[in-house]
Order: sequence, then structure tokens, then C-alpha cells
Amino acid sequence: MQQNARIHSLDIIRGIAKQVGFVQRSSKYQANELIALCVWLSQEIASTSLTQLCSQLEVSTGALMSSEGLNQRFNPAAVAFLREVFTSLLTQKLCSNHSLSAHVISTFNRIRILDATVFQLPDHFVTDYQGSGGSSNTAGVKIQLEYDLLSGQFLNVQLGPGKNNDKTYGTICLETVEAGDLCLRDLGYFDLGDLQTIHDKEAYYISRLKLNTCIYIKNPEPEYFNNGTLKKQTEYIQLDMTQMMSGLIPGETIELPEAYIGQNQKLPARVIIHRLTDD
Repeated sequence: MQQNARIHSLDIIRGIAKQVGFVQRSSKYQANELIALCVWLSQEIASTSLTQLCSQLEVSTGALMSSEGLNQRFNPAAVAFLREVFTSLLTQKLCSNHSLSAHVISTFNRIRILDATVFQLPDHFVTDYQGSGGSSNTAGVKIQLEYDLLSGQFLNVQLGPGKNNDKTYGTICLETVEAGDLCLRDLGYFDLGDLQTIHDKEAYYISRLKLNTCIYIKNPEPEYFNNGTLKKQTEYIQLDMTQMMSGLIPGETIELPEAYIGQNQKLPARVIIHRLTDD
């Protein structure tokens, strides 16, 4: 945020501050000074005393403020202001950095990227933010974020306990999936039911497969009963992935354009199989 905050002009920053109610009238403490204090001047703003913060602010910007006055400005409106500035900057960054082809941009309505990050909190936050249990810390927070790569727009955001399940949130996000969307998610969100929902909505997905996922192709010579009814158990042929992979050399890729995944779902999919190299 330090580098990107320089992109915004003072007029844009002031406009955001008025929009969220952080600045409602003329004040000696301006919105850009909050950014300066929280982003550039103090790397440990949560632990630095108010007196020290006031001194840093005066030296760097010339703004005079009492400790109590500064304390009052750290309020929900300030949080909303910083959040909007961050969102605006990230949107700019996303839209300016991607180098997608015109074909990709015209093919998909939105390119939805969903991911999460987890970090530890002091133990006294454990009541509201229980950790995942993978470390000595008992408290942790998880931030889920789904955004559209084409527009930079945030589609879904959630802040919750570190123990929250990725797959559960991935299912929630399906409510906003529309026809023509492309959903990109890592293996933590993998669920065949969710992929079926995306398929049913006439949207697209790219996902790795879990190791125990069955892959099938249509049987070119299925069996039938005497009355002409198809014998269901002969409709598909399950592929032996171990045997198939052993036939590939490291770095080789093959494609199954008409495959079906899932023992029960038989979800139609294009499957790409790649054998990793030693590197």
C-alpha cells in the first residue's frame, strides 16, 4: 500500500473521506494525514503511544493534534476510509497489471479468483477468532477474498476465525456466479458438488483434482439389455491414472477433451494431465 498510495491525488482521497463520513467539515486533521500516519510514518502504529504518534505527525506534516484528539479520530469511520482507499488502490493495480489477451477478455464475463490468507492473533482474541490449531497460538483470523480479474472489483469478502473451512465459503460464493464467469480456486475449495453448480449455471472453472477423484470416459461399446435399455454399469470406463501417468515422460502433458469426473456425479469436464519433472 505504501507504493500504491502515491497514485491517488489529494482530491480523490478527500472525496473518499467525505463519502464514508470520515471528514464531514473543515478540520486541521485531514484524510491524507491519516494515511501518512498509518502507512508511512509509523510501522508499529498499534503499539506506538498516542503522544509519539502526534509528534511524528507534527514533524512530518505540520499538523498539531492532542493525544485525545488523535485517539478520537481512530474510529469506525477511519477504518471505513482506509478500507475504501485500499480497495480503490488494489482495483487500480489489478486492472493495470493483467496482460490478458483480447480473446480471453471477450470470452468470459468475469474471471473470479478466490483465495484466503490466515495469520495469528494474540491469545486473548480466541473467543471471537479461534485459530486452526496448527500452532502454539490459539487465536487466528482468516480473510477470504474473491475478486474479478477483469474489472478489479471485489466480489466477496469475509473476515472470520482462522478455523473456518475454505470449502464452506467457496459454496457460499456460488450464489453470485453468473453465466459466462470463469472461477479459479485452489484445491482447498475443491468440491464436486460446487463444480456441478458452476456447470449448471453455464459458467466455467479451472481446478486441480484431488488424488482420489475418479476420472471416466464414455464407453464406445456399452452393453444393452434385450429390450434395448442401456446397462448403466457399462456406460463409462474408469481410467487407471497410475498406469496413464507411468506412460508419460516428465514434463509431458496430455488432454482428455471429453472426460467425466466423480464416481457418482460423472461431471463432464476437460481434463489436462501433466507429469511433473524432478524440479
